[in-house]
Amino acid sequence: MNTAAIPRSLWRIAGVLALVHVAFFIVTAAITGAPTVHDGQEGIEHSFVEGGMARIMTGGYVNVLGFLSLIPVMVFLARAVGRRSEGGRWAAQTAAAAGLGFVVVIIGSGFAPGAAALWGTHNGLDLETALVINNIRNFAYFLTLPLLGTFAIGVGISALSDRVLTHWVGWGGVAVGAALMLAIPAAGIGLQYGMPLWLLWWLGVGIALLRHDPAATSTPATTRTGPVAVGSES
Repeated sequence: MNTAAIPRSLWRIAGVLALVHVAFFIVTAAITGAPTVHDGQEGIEHSFVEGGMARIMTGGYVNVLGFLSLIPVMVFLARAVGRRSEGGRWAAQTAAAAGLGFVVVIIGSGFAPGAAALWGTHNGLDLETALVINNIRNFAYFLTLPLLGTFAIGVGISALSDRVLTHWVGWGGVAVGAALMLAIPAAGIGLQYGMPLWLLWWLGVGIALLRHDPAATSTPATTRTGPVAVGSES
């Protein structure tokens, strides 16, 4: 199997969807300004009560669509790289499982409590209770960072195994994934770089997918580099 079997149009579609994820997240951050774990009740009041429920719900829905756009990109990368070796396929499939797990957790355990806290503040819920509910969203985000790291490392190893997109997706994925694995203890000392780093990497991945020409880098998997054993098929 070789990467030339994948039409270039699919690489471009995957690249566009990767950029959609980045763009939608930035738009949502500008619209909602959801409070972090450090903002306390003052952040809840400023963002949820004063921000307006309709506007924040709209921004949250845009964010959900942005994360859903990651699913086809993650599946595509898991099929497009790691095709030359069993180790590469293993890494790619592990990445796909981690990526899909991230989307499920972040939507179910992240967005749902945030929406519940927002709804409650506009329907008689006290700020202290809303803060507790919203912090479920915040800590769910922190706990998904290792899944992001697993995805990036798996895709990076697969790309390096295939010797395709080795710079940003390959070595970049391994480096970003390793940093994301350390993002939870880093957050404990006040360094919160997980999502900005993730978005920056996806920005580069999206551009790399758009620019990639699979026909220029692929090598048929049937190519043999060693002597054919006696009695083997030609």
